[in-house]
Amino acid sequence: MRFETRYDKWLVWVLAAVGLMLVGICPMLVAMGQPTWPLLPGPAIFFLVLLATLPQYYEVREEGLYIRQGWKKTLLSYPSIRELRVRNSALSAAVYSTHRLVVAAAPGGQFVIAVADQERFLAEIARRSPQLEPSPSGLVGRGESPNWH
Repeated sequence: MRFETRYDKWLVWVLAAVGLMLVGICPMLVAMGQPTWPLLPGPAIFFLVLLATLPQYYEVREEGLYIRQGWKKTLLSYPSIRELRVRNSALSAAVYSTHRLVVAAAPGGQFVIAVADQERFLAEIARRSPQLEPSPSGLVGRGESPNWH
C-alpha cells in the first residue's frame, strides 16, 4: 500500500521563492556590471539538493516498510522498527512538511518522513508490527517509554 508525502504549501512556496531569488541574483549582478562567478554554486547546490530529496513516498509492503526519499531507498523489516514518533516542527529536514514522523529502527537508524494520511499509515504499521503499541507520541515498543532524542 503506497502512502504519499505530505507537503506544506507555505513551505513549498518559501523554497520556490528562495530558488527564484538565487536564480534572479545572477542576471541582476550582470546588469550592474558585477562579477557573478562567486554566486554560481548557490543555485546549482540548491537544485541538486531538491533533486536529491525528490520524489518521496512510503510503501507498506509484505516484507517491510519501504521509504523512498530522492536517491535514497530503504526497506525496513517490521520487526526492526522500534518506534514511530510524531514530531511537529518547523526546523529543517529533508521533507517539505512540519508534520513529520521519526521512524527509529534497529538496525537501520532513524528516518524523518512526512505522510499525507498519517493516521492510516500508523494503523497499517501497527497492524504489521506486534512489537509496537499506540501512544500519544505515535507508536512505541511494548513496555517501553518513548525514546526522546
